[in-house]
Amino acid sequence: MTTDSGLVVDGLRKEYGDHTAVDGVSFTLPPGGSLGIVGESGSGKTTTVRMLVGLETPDGGTVHLDGRDRSARARGRAERLARAREIQMVFQDPYLSLDPRIPVSQCIEEVLRLHFPLDAEARRSRVAELLDQVGLGEREAGALPRRLSGGQRQRVAIARALAARPRVLVLDEAVAALDVSIQAQILDLLTTIRRDEGIGFLFVSHDLAVVRHITDDVVVLRSGRIVESGSTAQVLTAPQHGYTRLLLNSVPRRGWDPARISEGRRSLT
Repeated sequence: MTTDSGLVVDGLRKEYGDHTAVDGVSFTLPPGGSLGIVGESGSGKTTTVRMLVGLETPDGGTVHLDGRDRSARARGRAERLARAREIQMVFQDPYLSLDPRIPVSQCIEEVLRLHFPLDAEARRSRVAELLDQVGLGEREAGALPRRLSGGQRQRVAIARALAARPRVLVLDEAVAALDVSIQAQILDLLTTIRRDEGIGFLFVSHDLAVVRHITDDVVVLRSGRIVESGSTAQVLTAPQHGYTRLLLNSVPRRGWDPARISEGRRSLT
């Protein structure tokens, strides 16, 4: 499975000893598209995307971006940096992914210094643009990460990822640690960025309401394998697989009964 544009993942596999964490995962993300990856804890979601950004090495399968094979070993520092720019990741806990010793502006400027031949003035100007894009200003620019709220830190993490000018942005439970009102603000921000920048989104989440809001398509992982995929509206409205129905029934709502979830799990074993 190959294509000249977008992200194409074919037969991705990862093993840890006797445990197969990801088993033959394949999907396509078109340029500017938005794909959700859902499943319970341990389903292989995070391992899958960590392989895409180079934090884990696949044991099998291929990853192509705009027709270029990212699975082959990078030749030299320049190629490694180019690959790092292409797919950037925003983690669940922004505090752990930001250097607590340096102010926000420097966190972002370090990305520019690493990837682009800009002088100091151009870097400062670009940092200001990026912070403005995510709704932050001079006050936040000079602050240490611990002085910011959770929502502000996540905005900084998004700005830092955008600094590399990626083709794909991976968001691993990126709003899970935020309260509902802040979640809505970050999701609206991401929707605007996707529209304005044409960046493809891979959105990893256990929150199906969030996935329904921000993605076009979705794949459902169970024990490292895709059990269902398709348009988000179709899969989450009329699921075909019992595991997908179980995930949907696990969402608390009026009349929710935990006993139904246990019954559903037994029916899948």
